[in-house]
Amino acid sequence: MTETTTAVSIKQKMKGLPDEQKQKIKGWCVYDWANSAFSTSITVAILPIYAMALINTFLKNNPDSFFANFSASGMWAFVVGFSTLLVALSSPLLGIIADRMEIKMKLLKVYTIVGAGATVMMFFSALFGGYDWLFLLLCFFVANTGFAGANVFYNALLPYMGDEELMDDISSRGFAYGYIGGGLLLAVHLGLLMATDNSDLMIRLSLASVGIWWWGFSVYTFRHVPEPVIKDAITGMRAAAITKMAFKELKKTFRELTKFKMLVIYLIAFLMFNDGIQTVLAIAGAFGGDVLGVSMITNMVVILMIQFVAAPSAMAFSRLAEKTTTKKALIVSLVGWCLIISMATGFCALEPDAEEDFIYRANWVESGQTYEISVIDGHELDLEDDGVHRKWNSTWGLANGVSINASEILLLSTAIEDTEFTLFIADGPASDGVGPKRVYGKEHPSQIGEGTMDSWPETLRENVWKPLSLGIDGQWLFLGLGVGIVMGGSQALARSIFGMMVPETRATEFFGFFGFIGKAASVIGPWVYFLVSTTMDDRVAVFSILLLILVGTAMMHWVDVEEGTRVAKQEDAIKRGGAEEA
Repeated sequence: MTETTTAVSIKQKMKGLPDEQKQKIKGWCVYDWANSAFSTSITVAILPIYAMALINTFLKNNPDSFFANFSASGMWAFVVGFSTLLVALSSPLLGIIADRMEIKMKLLKVYTIVGAGATVMMFFSALFGGYDWLFLLLCFFVANTGFAGANVFYNALLPYMGDEELMDDISSRGFAYGYIGGGLLLAVHLGLLMATDNSDLMIRLSLASVGIWWWGFSVYTFRHVPEPVIKDAITGMRAAAITKMAFKELKKTFRELTKFKMLVIYLIAFLMFNDGIQTVLAIAGAFGGDVLGVSMITNMVVILMIQFVAAPSAMAFSRLAEKTTTKKALIVSLVGWCLIISMATGFCALEPDAEEDFIYRANWVESGQTYEISVIDGHELDLEDDGVHRKWNSTWGLANGVSINASEILLLSTAIEDTEFTLFIADGPASDGVGPKRVYGKEHPSQIGEGTMDSWPETLRENVWKPLSLGIDGQWLFLGLGVGIVMGGSQALARSIFGMMVPETRATEFFGFFGFIGKAASVIGPWVYFLVSTTMDDRVAVFSILLLILVGTAMMHWVDVEEGTRVAKQEDAIKRGGAEEA
């Protein structure tokens, strides 16, 4: 966006467009409404928390399994990366074919059918017993491949929606549609799950409904967005000949990238910061559930908030781009991402302090010389989750009104240290003498550990979270608000800048490379997280992703958008026979 373009002129131009073009733009935006339910309910809000619970149950019951070598969130990150590998490898090739043949909408439809169909199949995970989590991950692998592949061709349609000066607005509208559409379905899911107390059946129905929503609304796109017309389009070629042609053009494109210096610099910067952003979005739910103990309902509330904050934020960043430049507005959003992620590495649950917050409470009864046990509401249901919990329950049999002696309380204290439970000993011989004794199991979310990064959350807890009485739910809400503000701007403006510097006559070819860079990031980032979380811990893994965003943000200093736009127009003039002035 140039400095001279005003918000008034953009609004006037959008209102003055022919009805046919308005309908086409709306149809394009509606696809974001359709498929964003996948990125909210499936990728972030419901499936990660649900899958983490199933995986952790499996790992507790099968401590000698091969999968016990990895954390649940690490396995999720690995699948996220692997699921986009096929798209990363195929998108440049398919992009070239789509630029020579009128098949963009056909390929969009194929990937949509694959993604939506695999999402619906998640409902049947219960048929696979103890390996229900594995079936879910396989379905997610296929569905995420469809989602990522469809986005390559969806993004490639952007240059055909309007002129360059309208691109920020159209791109931001698409994201705004997506945030609202995904948010509405997530709100329905939240209401249903709260009403049914997170029943397994309703969780699986919610997952499957995303596939139905995705396909149902995408039909509107397929009806109202025409296949872009290609001058001298190739027809009637056999598959072998098409593939040979595509590889030949792919080699040519690599050689010709030297003509688009600014675009190449931007692609490298985009690889870095998009690597970080997409990885954070992909593993946030798994990190919250596995490491911080965030509940599914809390996670859904936060994602819902993100959707409705991100929608106006995307348009606000579009206006900021009009008042400054698109590049400056993008850098503002990236700096925001860095600040948010640095704070997120310091998230941690507060240690329970008040007696009523402990799972087990022991009060000394002087007359009987025993401790009377009380248990937090709902804990008896948690003990039915898996074999380990059932064994604990059969060993100790703790319930409201149970009495045990002082020596047994000391044994219980020792046993709890290896669990995720907590114990409050109010008084008596097993207390600290001058006050109550508090026992925290090492697996309790409030216990940070002694990892490389663990001093940071400890510092924040003592100096920020504890003084503000901001528990993990409050911290997660804080994260959601920040992500909602910066997410819309970073995604829409990053796509818009690329759209400005891409020749319209080679849009799908270059958006194929844009897709390749994005998918390469989606492969590399989660695998970096997987490796670092396996060899070190999850907080260090998150910090490693922050470094990638910092590098990408710094590289934006060398990106000259106006020069890149000039070269793109020059290439279009050559392709169209020199009819227009570059």
